[in-house]
Amino acid sequence: MSDLTNFDHVDDLFLKNNQPNHLASQLEKQAAAGMKLPAHLVNQLQSCTALVQQALKPLLPQEMLQECTVAHADRHRLTVALSSSTAANHLRYLTANCVQALRAYDEQFCYIEEFRVIVTPKPIQSDSRQTSSKKTLSENTKRIITQTASTVIHDDQLKQALLRLTKDN
Repeated sequence: MSDLTNFDHVDDLFLKNNQPNHLASQLEKQAAAGMKLPAHLVNQLQSCTALVQQALKPLLPQEMLQECTVAHADRHRLTVALSSSTAANHLRYLTANCVQALRAYDEQFCYIEEFRVIVTPKPIQSDSRQTSSKKTLSENTKRIITQTASTVIHDDQLKQALLRLTKDN
C-alpha cells in the first residue's frame, strides 16, 4: 500500500468546458485533456476499497459500504471518500472502531495512524450529458428569434439557421 498516491477528485466535465490556467495542478490539466488515472493506480485503489469494505462490514450498514471508496492510502494514512455528508459524519464518529477493525482484518493496515473521511460528490459521466433530451424554446423566445432573423440579420445562411431553431422537431 505504500506506493499508492494521493487522488483528488477532479470534475472532468467541468474541466473539459473550462480550460485550467497555469496554476492548475498536473492532475487537473491531465483531466482537462481527457486523461484518466493510470490503470495500475485504479486497480490498487479498487483492491484497497474492497479490503476496507470487507473490514468495515460488521460496523457499517450495506448502503454506506457500497458508497465507501478509498481515495488515498499509504502505510500510515487511509482516506475514505463518501458521497453523503451524513454518512461521512457517521463514519467519523466510528473512526476509532474503524481503525481497530482494519488493523485486525489485514496486516497491511496494522500501521495506520490516521483515518480520514472526506465527502466527494459522485462523478458525473460526461456521456450522460450528451444524451440529454433537447430543450424546447418558449413561444416568446421563438418570436424574438424570428423577428431578429427577419429584421436585423442580412446574411441568408445565418437567417435560415436561426429560423430552423424555432421549428419544432
